Amino acid sequence: MTIKQNPLDAVYTEGAVTDAAELYDNWAEEYEADLRAVGYAAAGRCARALASADPMLSSPILDLGCGTGLSGEALQGVGFKEIDGYDCSEGMLALARKKDCYRELFRVDLAQPDSIPDRGYRHAVLAGVLHHTHAPPETLAQTLARLPQEGCIVFSLNDETLRFPEYTDYISDLVESGQVAVVSEEYGPHLPGRDVGARVYVLRKC
Repeated sequence: MTIKQNPLDAVYTEGAVTDAAELYDNWAEEYEADLRAVGYAAAGRCARALASADPMLSSPILDLGCGTGLSGEALQGVGFKEIDGYDCSEGMLALARKKDCYRELFRVDLAQPDSIPDRGYRHAVLAGVLHHTHAPPETLAQTLARLPQEGCIVFSLNDETLRFPEYTDYISDLVESGQVAVVSEEYGPHLPGRDVGARVYVLRKC
C-alpha cells in the first residue's frame, strides 16, 4: 500500500519539492484546512506588520504567492482594500477567486516577479513564499523593482528557509547597498502546531 505524503512534510523537507505548481494544484482543496489545523500565522503577521508601516491602509497591494487567498483575507482584515493576487498554481487561484478580497488574480512564476505588469502597487506582500524550492533570494530585488520609492516589501522566512544563509545574506546586501531600509524584523510563530517559527520583515525601498 502506498502512503500519501502530507504536503506539509514535502514543503518542510529539503529537496522534497520538484514542481511547486504541481504540488499546490494537487494540495489546493485541503490546503487551508491543513494550515489552519497547525495554526498558520504568517499571513496575519505580515498583514499586521504592513499595517503598522502604512496605517493609511489605502495603498494598492501586490500579494505574491497568494495561494487560496489566506493572505488576501488577512490584508483585508486589517483594512487594505486594493489587493491583487499572483500565484503559480491555477488550482489555488480557482479557490482564491471565490473570495471577496481581491480586485484581480493572475498566474505567475513566483521566481519571476519581473513579469508582473506595472499596476501602481505601493507595497508587496510575500507571506510564506521565499523558500529554497519556491522562490530564490533574488525574488526580493525583482519584486522591489515593481514598487516606488518608499514602498514596502513584507515577507516571512520560516525556520526551514532560515537554514539557508543566502536569504539573510541577500537581505543584508540590500540594506548595506542602500537599496532598502529595515522598518521592522520580528521572529514569531509560523506553524505553531508543528513548532515552526518565522521571521517577518518589512523593508522600505530607498
